[in-house]
This record gives sequence, C-alpha cells and structure tokens, in this order.
Amino acid sequence: MFRTYESDMAGVPGMFGKGLAHWHTVSRVLRMHWYYVTVQHELEGRQVEYELMINDEHQLEAVLNSKDPTMVVIGAQVVIPAYMNGGGIPSMEPLTRVSVGEDELECVVCIIEVEGGAVYHDSHRKDFNRALVSNLREIFHSSRIRPV
Repeated sequence: MFRTYESDMAGVPGMFGKGLAHWHTVSRVLRMHWYYVTVQHELEGRQVEYELMINDEHQLEAVLNSKDPTMVVIGAQVVIPAYMNGGGIPSMEPLTRVSVGEDELECVVCIIEVEGGAVYHDSHRKDFNRALVSNLREIFHSSRIRPV
C-alpha cells in the first residue's frame, strides 16, 4: 500500500479536479512488488496519458476490467523488490503475465512473468514449488494492452 504525508500534498484537495489531490511524494512501508501501469484516457475530447501505481493484483484486475470506454491500458510494468529478484536492489520490468493461485498450504501466491523471461513469485517460503500451485488464474497478459 502507498502512503503520503499531508505535508507532501500539492495545493489543496479538489484544486486539480473534483475528488482529486496531487502529491509530491508517496512511499511504501512494505517491500512488496507493485505495478506501474500507463493508461490513455479521453478527457474533454483529447487523449491524455498517465501512470497508475497499483498496489496489488486485486487493484490491477480492477483497472484491467474497467468498464470505462474512455480509458485504455497502453503499458504495464512491475516493480520487483530485491528479495524477489535476488539482485540486491529493486528492479522495474515490463510485464508479460500475472497469475494468482494457491500453494500446497492453500496460501495465495502470485506468479509474475516479465518480458526478459524471468518468473517471480511472492511466496516467502524457501521450499516454494511453482508446480504445486493450484487454482491458477491469469489476471494479466501483455496481449491485453494496446501500445500506442
């Protein structure tokens, strides 16, 4: 989940549109993966692009299944924390596929495939075995985005 400090707010709520607030800085307390999704949105007859920083698979799925005909996903990346990528620092990589399922202990696990071919999971179990994941359901596939 992202958080902000009130002192990092730009202007006052509603200054940039009803129900909107802008922030100079956001942060994350948990070192978990998250999604960076670019959308194109029709606003008052013109196309605008903006980035969504999405906390989890439930929110990602909600954006992808949006019934808003004026919004189209045109890019998706994932920010992978160091414990998942084994590289010592977080990385940001283009997404290919995101699936969720259950491991053999019936714990929800996310499987993330990226453009470079790497496959990550968010299980903290050292003995995690991807082959034992059941009820696997695809949430995202790169074929669902429409690059401009």
